[in-house]
Order: sequence, then C-alpha cells, then structure tokens
Amino acid sequence: MIEVHDLSVTFSGNVAVQNTAFSVESGESFGLVGESGSGKSTILRTIMGLNSSWSGTIKIDGLDVRKTPRKQLARLVQMVFQDPYSSLHPRYVIGQQIAEPMKINGLPNPERRTAELLELIGLGARYQFRFPHELSGGQRQRVAIARALALSPKVLLLDEPTSALDVSIQAEILNLLNRLRRELGLTFVIVSHDLAVISYMCERLMVMRNAKVVETLTREQLRSGAIAEDYTRALIAAA
Repeated sequence: MIEVHDLSVTFSGNVAVQNTAFSVESGESFGLVGESGSGKSTILRTIMGLNSSWSGTIKIDGLDVRKTPRKQLARLVQMVFQDPYSSLHPRYVIGQQIAEPMKINGLPNPERRTAELLELIGLGARYQFRFPHELSGGQRQRVAIARALALSPKVLLLDEPTSALDVSIQAEILNLLNRLRRELGLTFVIVSHDLAVISYMCERLMVMRNAKVVETLTREQLRSGAIAEDYTRALIAAA
C-alpha cells in the first residue's frame, strides 16, 4: 500500500530525513519511533504532500505522490494530527467541518454521511451542531478521525494521535482506531514517542535517529528484546 524509496527531505539546507526507505502492506499498522527531531513527523507530512523540498519516490497504492493530483491523493490518504483542538476550526460546527471535504470533492449526501461518521466514531449525529470548544479533548480527536474518514481513504497517517489526551482517554481512542482499521480495512502509519502505544497498535516499527533509519522491528522482536542496535535498546530503556 505504501512504498518509500531513498526519501530525503531538507528545510533551508538542513537535512530532516536522509535516504529513508520502507514499505507498508495493505491493512498493516506501521510505527515510526525515535527521539524528537529524528524525522518521524516529517515523513508523514511528506507522504501527505505537505512538504515540497524532498527527493526520492513515494507511492501510495501504486500511485506516485509527485504525479498524483491533490484531490485524488486526498481520496487515498488522510492525516490525523497531534492536537485535535488546533486542527479544528473554532468558528465552524462539527458537522460543517466533517462535511467540508466531501463538498469540496463533490461527493453525494455529505450531511447524511456526516451523521453516519459521527455514529461510527461513537459520538452520535446530535454532535454535528456543536463547536469544538464544547467538546472534550477525546471527543475532538474523534471528530478529527471522522473528518479524516470523510473521503473514505485507504490510508490514515496518525501523528501522535493520543499524546495530547488524558491517559484515561488514550485507550479509548486507540481501541477506536483498531476497530476502524479492522472494519474499514485501513492501513495505518503511526508516529508516537510512546513505545507501549506502538507495541499495542503496530505489527512492525521503524526506529529513527538523526534523520536516518536505525532498524526495523516486528512487534514480537520489540516485546522479546530481540534487538540489533544499541540505540534501540537505549530508547526502550528510557521508555
């Protein structure tokens, strides 16, 4: 579903990602871990088309990200950001924000689909008339997930999807994401500092340091300690 080859990203001459390669199977959940500034979120934003200064090849479901029109790419891959409050417009009710991508792309019955999505994420259609400030952090993140699903993408990119939430709410969101992946056949790429989250959510994970890949592990290798690199061992010990 996702193929990344020889990806390098620079900002004002500074290398954020260097010669990175990985692939993600359809229906798989793949994790990116590493210290702050290692390039994890930059990879997600580049896949999503939010960075312009990069080299290499990125393909989503066989389509080259560089050559695919923006609207077509948006129907294939969507992103859920770390802070649900800043990713929602404060002056629009929830229903408008979920329906907007569908209206932009000319999809039929956006209002009905909005109500269906609110039911799917466990809020209910009555929430479509509320503003973001009237919701809790967990409810806002559910809305952000619903909006990401509005165009029925195959891939969700999740950038620290629970780090801004209370611990008691984190498990609810993770379980919701697991259920959606199973029911909708989604493919996930998840960035998280929390190795427990990655172990719970992902079949495989890639460890990054200083813009480069350190190693790629399976969930079983992470849990059993079958690790090749000293940096990965140190990262796990610190966590």
